[in-house]
Amino acid sequence: MKRHILSIDGGGVRGIVAAVLLDALEGEIRAAGSGRPLCDHFDLIAGTSTGAIIAAGLAAPGGGGDGPRRTPAALRDLYRNRAREIFPLRFWCRLPVIGRIRQFFGPLYKAASLEHVLAEEIGACEFGGVRRNLFITAYSIDPREPAFFRGGPAYAARGEAGEHGDIRLIDAIVGSAAAPTFFPPKQISSASAGMTRTVIDGGVFINDPALAAYAEALTLFPGDEIHVVSIGCGRLIQPYPFAEAKGWGFLEWLSPVGPFRTPLLSAIADGQTRAVAAQMTTLLGPRYHRFDYDLASGYGSPDIDNASRRNLRQLEKGAVKMVEELRPRLKAVAAEFA
Repeated sequence: MKRHILSIDGGGVRGIVAAVLLDALEGEIRAAGSGRPLCDHFDLIAGTSTGAIIAAGLAAPGGGGDGPRRTPAALRDLYRNRAREIFPLRFWCRLPVIGRIRQFFGPLYKAASLEHVLAEEIGACEFGGVRRNLFITAYSIDPREPAFFRGGPAYAARGEAGEHGDIRLIDAIVGSAAAPTFFPPKQISSASAGMTRTVIDGGVFINDPALAAYAEALTLFPGDEIHVVSIGCGRLIQPYPFAEAKGWGFLEWLSPVGPFRTPLLSAIADGQTRAVAAQMTTLLGPRYHRFDYDLASGYGSPDIDNASRRNLRQLEKGAVKMVEELRPRLKAVAAEFA
């Protein structure tokens, strides 16, 4: 039996890229003759950081319970209209050095703003109540271990619904998106599992969750044929010239100011994402579909928190260009669901 997995990268406001691509894929699926929403064609939906927002929006039940909480188009609008609430563009934030000095001494943003947006957009759903199988990644700093939050019909059928069933999607998303120096860590507890974890952004070890989602699918659906659709949020292409990087110390590699913006965190996320794409291509070949584009000039900033209207427009512009260039591949994926 064929099983289809959807995986969505982390990337802050660049999540709008993934939402635009998924909206286009849903359109192609409808054109191929399917009347079902995009999410209902996937047996497992995985997300890291901003990808967790999208994954949860697709997996959570809507108000009537029949469809998803959020369509890809609605998720695109979430980034268009509410990214500035999550990453507020205060006056001091615009100043080259003073605006980032706070980041040297504590988180730049408050988790409460993200939680408020998620409460309205995702709702109070717990993992035990999701429509589609959902897999959200984070990293636990207490205790030290990867943290995978999961739930959905397949888990319930295996008798595993109680492991994370009482954890709110909002809490898992906030933890998965808690990028160090940008947001504080999130403490998450499950009474049913008898555990408490303090977690940070899953992007510190698994910004592209496709490989972890594939391993999860092998456990959930043993013996089935696994196909993976992996969605990026724009590839980071800015180089770190040797002439500059050779002299960097602790401060420069983690500095939130200057032309590179926390280059160590950026390199970790980008390196892991590219490695997973190569590994998945080797493992699955034609059963793996990766969609992403280079963040070249004019197509958006690599910064995860640049929520300016101009940058969001540029990110959408790049995403639309990617959709048109990759339209034949989108049609090929859609044909698998027809």
